[in-house]
Amino acid sequence: MPNPLAPSVHTNTLTLAQLSDIHLGPLPLIPLRLLNAKRLAGTLNWHRKRRHTHLPSVADALLRDVIAAGVDHIAVTGDLTNLGLPEEIQRGAQWLQKLGAPHQVSAIPGNHDIYSTVHGRRLGVAALDAWRPNFASNAEGLKYAGNEPFPFVRVLGSGALRVALIGLNSAIETPPMIAHGQLGRMQLAALERILVATRADGLIRAVMLHHPPLPNMTAPHHELRDAAALAGVLARHGAELVIHGHNHRRMINSLTGPSGAIPIVGAPSASAARSHKGENLARAHLFEFRTQATGQRPHITLIARGLTAERGQIAEVERLVL
Repeated sequence: MPNPLAPSVHTNTLTLAQLSDIHLGPLPLIPLRLLNAKRLAGTLNWHRKRRHTHLPSVADALLRDVIAAGVDHIAVTGDLTNLGLPEEIQRGAQWLQKLGAPHQVSAIPGNHDIYSTVHGRRLGVAALDAWRPNFASNAEGLKYAGNEPFPFVRVLGSGALRVALIGLNSAIETPPMIAHGQLGRMQLAALERILVATRADGLIRAVMLHHPPLPNMTAPHHELRDAAALAGVLARHGAELVIHGHNHRRMINSLTGPSGAIPIVGAPSASAARSHKGENLARAHLFEFRTQATGQRPHITLIARGLTAERGQIAEVERLVL
């Protein structure tokens, strides 16, 4: 479908939207070759809880609202699916296409997207071929990215305001009842190189991943296992913004970098039609970057749009200068 995403009117302003943890339903039948203990547990959880909370109608309404806002780029921070089934992956690809063309929409996997082995064979990122156009570095980003799918780099904007959107994959296959993530040494080393090079070129650096990036931001069986190592990379080299999902909650944290505090912002689920375990109702986060000169630390405003109440309308629910 045609996409009305358009560049910002002001050349010194760029707006990045974040949607996360969509958990698109309904749940398809599980092929016998993909059936295992983890998917059985996930199916029970879906029918008991998630199907009453995560509604495609809410996700689509928020999608339309974000597009109508005329943002410059959309970042989807994982968990489009529930059990990582091939049919769900294809459905996720179709949903990404509704958001916009691949160069307008960046996506990374969550733990529900890289969910489980198939007869002991690990699939990893290979299972996400349908999403590959959304996590491919763009022409400018290839200057900084390596040969692996992650981290990818997409350079957005022009002139004095150029943002390097850096996508990390924290999703790994885990046993039943476990939802932790891991980046691994190769991704962390690549991220370190990217942060150094993009800073030297005067780019604003926005890092996206699914799991919360700092230690103790979630339960031990849900956390990023190498969060301390990631925090060390960020503390040494800095970033202007880090965004994540996974916890289904609005979270504002920070980490001290070489040039000041790094805002770390977690988004709620974009499909949550009701409050579950204290989680927020559906929201999208819009990050408005403003700057006057290349290399200048940007002003970043977070504008949250989402449900004002269960069965309510979508409207602005928060505005915060980061």
